[in-house]
Amino acid sequence: MKLITHITAGVTGLTLFMGFSLCEAQSNFFVRPGLIADRTGQIVRIAATTTALKATDPVEFPLVTRESGKDYEALAVSQASALDIHESLRFIGLEPGRGVDPSQLRFWPKGDRVKMVFHSADTQSPTGSIFHLPFEHLIQDTRSGKTLPETGLVFTGSEWVSAGDPPTGRVYAADAYGPGSIASIYNEGYSVLDVPRTAPKQEVYTFQIPNPDHVLPTNHLVEITLEPFYRDTLPHRFDLSLLVAPDGTNLAYTLLDSQEHALNTNRSRNGMLAALSRYSTTDRDAFVTLTPDEALPLHDVQPLAHLLDSLDNERGIRVEPPPPGHPYFRAFLPNEKFRKREDRFDKVAELHLGTREGVTTGELILVESEWKGDDSAPVFHETRIPIPAPAALEPALKTRKEAPSVLLIFAPAKLRYGTLRDFVAPALRQKMILYVFAE
Repeated sequence: MKLITHITAGVTGLTLFMGFSLCEAQSNFFVRPGLIADRTGQIVRIAATTTALKATDPVEFPLVTRESGKDYEALAVSQASALDIHESLRFIGLEPGRGVDPSQLRFWPKGDRVKMVFHSADTQSPTGSIFHLPFEHLIQDTRSGKTLPETGLVFTGSEWVSAGDPPTGRVYAADAYGPGSIASIYNEGYSVLDVPRTAPKQEVYTFQIPNPDHVLPTNHLVEITLEPFYRDTLPHRFDLSLLVAPDGTNLAYTLLDSQEHALNTNRSRNGMLAALSRYSTTDRDAFVTLTPDEALPLHDVQPLAHLLDSLDNERGIRVEPPPPGHPYFRAFLPNEKFRKREDRFDKVAELHLGTREGVTTGELILVESEWKGDDSAPVFHETRIPIPAPAALEPALKTRKEAPSVLLIFAPAKLRYGTLRDFVAPALRQKMILYVFAE
């Protein structure tokens, strides 16, 4: 296989790739040990070695670094570093975005879409032919019995993180730390490439195995190519904002593009959805940031949260983290069971808000549970702290050595969203999980 031969020569230190010297290749070719990137053809070629996966072994990574140690869960090990692959993708014109990080309320991988194809001599073919298969065809989902959908990968780019104790520099996480993922098929925050969907590890682990129809030979040299998933010049990723405000007895929905130009003249819900549908097609990814107006009453925020929840999927939109100082939209979709203290987790506090004569105040209730003897239910102990103004919440939360991690807010349905934001600002700064019950 000629391409693999050339790349292998590069790994061993020779200076020729594809007939070009390193000096001549600088303008149109990016050459590093184990890879060559062609800017004109917009393709990256990587030398890799297959692993010893067995038929029922779980697959988590199409490709890992040599230092990963995760070859027992990967299809192949790259001869090129993760950082060089990152730079090669940028060289051919693709831009990284950012990975999933639930702590930052980022649940969707973001970045340019990439096609990954495995090229290998078919050891089962008597003619010695070469197969060219998208990585998705090499992995089977045991729940459906089908291979993964051919939707490519997202160039999230790994993170640069501090290194040393004390920190003396920065390192590229995919090369320096586990799991050493170059491409992952679950949402791995440190991976260079991720799947274009929400795929938490605990939801997909053990369900993805090698495709029995295309088993890779063990310890075999293969070439892996990366190229743009879309070969046209059209945009395929959009950053949109959704503003929702009161409009008499109705609501006004305004969809804005990244330049803050309104995309819908009809501000009704249906008008907004019609505009949004143009950006949430099979070849377009719409990343949407919700901003409710300060004057919106809570009884309108909850239906809005339900609407976004119904749209937040691979065929709909990808809801972005809220703007600073705003609760995440799912805070308004609480589990009704949490109203009962015996059905909650530990470390949960309650904030009760009420408005009288135009002034909103609150009361923080710190709850502790105690089990006595053979009791079938715990005994709850309360500490009640008045919250006369938003600024009083932060010191109240700090009265406990171990602050609660979850705050349940019980508020009048007519309370303005802006008033709620004022009161929960300290909890947001402390990264508490919020759930709002509109009474």
